[in-house]
Order: sequence, then structure tokens, then C-alpha cells
Amino acid sequence: MKMRVQAQHLQPGDIVGSGEIVQSVSAGTRTPKGKVDVQLSTRFTQWGKYTLINVERTEKEEVSPNWSDGMK
Repeated sequence: MKMRVQAQHLQPGDIVGSGEIVQSVSAGTRTPKGKVDVQLSTRFTQWGKYTLINVERTEKEEVSPNWSDGMK
């Protein structure tokens, strides 16, 4: 599903508009205030944490436990 999210809410596995895959998002002690470090599949960059990024995110299947098994 395609959507726009703030850079601070990117998740590993998201595909950004340039086609690169997000590896990690963090805000370390050396990161300037208001920025996040984003590691993409081919590069490392800093984006403003409120910057809207176009991403394609796969919908994760929710696993619900089957409480009827073994519960007697």
C-alpha cells in the first residue's frame, strides 16, 4: 500500500519513492535536533523528522491465536 509518512515513522522494509529500501531509522546523540538518521539500501542520509516521505509498505498479516486448541 502506498502512503506518506513522516521520516521518524519509517520502518525497516519500507520502499521509498526512489525505490530504495529502508534498513534502519534512528536519532542518535550526534544527530542534529529535529533530524533522523536513515540508512537506505545504497546510502546513509539525514532527513527532518517531520518530512513527509512517499513509501510503499507491505501490509503485515496479523496472527491471532486460536484459543480453542488445547484449552479444555
